[in-house]
Amino acid sequence: MKIYYAPLESITGYPLRNAHHVLFPGIDKYYTPFLSANESGRFTGREGRDIAPGNNVGIPLIPQLLGKNSEQILRAVETMHGLGYREVNLNLGCPSGTVTAKGKGAGMLRDLSLLDSFFEELFEGMERSGFREAVRISVKTRLGIYEPSEAEALVRLYNRYPISELIVHARVLRDMYRSPVSLEGFSVFYENAEMPLVYNGDICSREDYLELLSRFPDVFAVMLGRGLVGNPALAREIRGGAGADREELWQYTELLLRNYQEEISGERNILFKLKENWSYLYSRFAGAEKCRKELRKASTLLEYKAAVRRTFAECSLLSEE
Repeated sequence: MKIYYAPLESITGYPLRNAHHVLFPGIDKYYTPFLSANESGRFTGREGRDIAPGNNVGIPLIPQLLGKNSEQILRAVETMHGLGYREVNLNLGCPSGTVTAKGKGAGMLRDLSLLDSFFEELFEGMERSGFREAVRISVKTRLGIYEPSEAEALVRLYNRYPISELIVHARVLRDMYRSPVSLEGFSVFYENAEMPLVYNGDICSREDYLELLSRFPDVFAVMLGRGLVGNPALAREIRGGAGADREELWQYTELLLRNYQEEISGERNILFKLKENWSYLYSRFAGAEKCRKELRKASTLLEYKAAVRRTFAECSLLSEE
């Protein structure tokens, strides 16, 4: 089964992707944090750097687009094609209030007639512009807005269009990331989707993966998000390999630091990114509360490095227990 690395806004940009790809190879696809489609179809600044081919050498990267205007999405697709990408992913799953209030992300699931028109206009536009065969369109979705039962109408809509892969986060919008995933809701897609289906949601261990596989043996791929940020070797473990050892994790955190220093200006901004990553990575350590607090309080990179050294010197890895 294929394994994909989910996009996490502000975390899984190219500094992390490069560090992970070097030290923990084997991910079949990485997805960018969403790129907001715009009138020009072009991306500059941080977004432009994140999709620049030179910053993603050897990485199987899929740009993810956010937007509700089919013409703007089409312009962005043309830009991605020009950069050498042959697949783009449409974000219909982001539950953030600032996104959904604009009718984007999972907010697009509120009105299925509008969503139907969006896809019709997009694929007609791709046909006219000659991109229908040149660029595949995959979709990341939730089960609906309020109830998993909304999945029945959604999957019927998606089946009407030449979507290359359908990634389903097994929650509805109002769940955010708090409520348990709905495997019953996902089963509606599993039983009815006519395109390759990808499962996403709360796969944090090999045991979680095997439990999913026992119920949905023919799912095409799994997408790992927060579990993979916290455990960079999760894909390897899922495939029967060893967990990350102390030296691997040390090298990973050192490479993350170097990559962020090259990309980000300002010690404070670099520290923010590193602390974001460690909020997940501390799940791999036992008895690390004091070290976690020390790292959280670090106000300089010197203090940060001291906290990291103490973590590796004093705390045990769960994989070693």
